[in-house]
Amino acid sequence: MPQVRCPRCEAINDTRAPGYPFCVGCQDNLARCGYCQWFDDSAVVCTHPLVAGVFEVSEEATPPCGYHAPSQTLRVRRWGVRVLVGLGLAAAVFALGYGLMGLFEKAPPPPPPPANLEWAIEADIRGAVVGKTYTVTVLIRNPTKIVVTGVQLEIAQKSLDVFFLQEVRPEPLARSRAGEWRVYTYPELHPLEQRRIALELVPRIVPQDDGGVHLMVRLRSGDGQYHHGQADLPIKVAEAEDRE
Repeated sequence: MPQVRCPRCEAINDTRAPGYPFCVGCQDNLARCGYCQWFDDSAVVCTHPLVAGVFEVSEEATPPCGYHAPSQTLRVRRWGVRVLVGLGLAAAVFALGYGLMGLFEKAPPPPPPPANLEWAIEADIRGAVVGKTYTVTVLIRNPTKIVVTGVQLEIAQKSLDVFFLQEVRPEPLARSRAGEWRVYTYPELHPLEQRRIALELVPRIVPQDDGGVHLMVRLRSGDGQYHHGQADLPIKVAEAEDRE
């Protein structure tokens, strides 16, 4: 990965440094759209084939995009003078020309960012009762410095075959289905923001084996692009008279 020069303070930044993309000189975020080689400033759009139209971009925007690559105006290349010493004129011209070609090569897209949402599940350890509401609470926190969009809480369909989902609070922006999962999409999470989602479940029947069922839940973001883990919550289900 190349070094990049901050357009504001002209400090040189190593893209492999732990603090990147924040400039070592002025703390400017160097991952903004306006500094990316995929950004078309004349049309104010992203030209990357996988990102175009997914996020609302602008010159100052810093969406949670894993395909940002520094533009040519930011990248810094250095050639050692010793390499050219003793070489013929033709060899020197060839080496310099080859290096200049490298400046105009597009850097490969970096890998998507790792999972970065923290979450936990709370429920009554005594278990649930058939026909009565049982509340499961999902706590989600964004510990990062970026806005996380397309937050999706997903519940396995086989879990909902045993439980009737009476209510979800707060109400999601959208409900959909992805294979064997029911998907509930929520608004973006800002840095250090927390969200509490309550699932009001009503057990339909008592399982015939040991009286227990498993509530399978997983969390994603970026409209399903990033996976933040899966939880398997065992819940004891009893008949009404067994808990009275």
